[in-house]
Parts: sequence; C-alpha cells; structure tokens
Amino acid sequence: MKTRFARVAACAAISIGIGGAAVQGAPRYTVAQATEQAEKTTGQGEGVVRAVDADERRIMITHGPITGPLEMSPMTMAFRVAPNVDLSSLSKGMKIKFTISRDAKGLYVIEDVRPEKP
Repeated sequence: MKTRFARVAACAAISIGIGGAAVQGAPRYTVAQATEQAEKTTGQGEGVVRAVDADERRIMITHGPITGPLEMSPMTMAFRVAPNVDLSSLSKGMKIKFTISRDAKGLYVIEDVRPEKP
C-alpha cells in the first residue's frame, strides 16, 4: 500500500509541476502542501440516519446534495466516522446536519454530526 501511495504521490507531484517542467505562472506546491490541501477537502450536508454501527464506527445516511469544496450528489451511503464523534447520540431515523471530509487516501469521513432542530 505504501508503494502505491508513493507512486500516486509522485505522479501527482509531477502533474502539478514539482520536479518537472513548470507551467508559466502556475503555482508550485510541495508534495506535503498538495497532501495537506487534499486532506482539507470538506463539505456540508443534511440527511437521515439509516443505521449506526458503533463497533465499526460507521453510519449509513440518506443525504441530499453535499455542498462546499467536496460536492456530492444525493444518495444513501455508509461513511466512516471520526473518533471525536459521539455515536451514542445518533439513532435510526434521526435528521442530522454533518460535515464530511475526504482524506489523502480518498476515503470519506464524517467529522461532525449535529441533530437537526425541529
């Protein structure tokens, strides 16, 4: 897995102008800066909890469109949940607002969950 990540990072670095020919006027990033930017990709959404799996730290949500830099069409999907999120406060059928991010590996993670006020 580390080898694959290294290859992907190298390709990304070359494609954004690190260690290769730079495009006139294009910003130059280090691999660390590019990775940091990828880690900060987030979005906001609203949805309904369909299932909670506390053992696997996952929740299934039927959500509307995700807004912000991380755009996503409406769907039902299971998401990993960050360690700081209290899963005991969530239950099936609960309407929620949430913040979702995409980590450097491209995996979606729920970073914050707030019950929607009636």
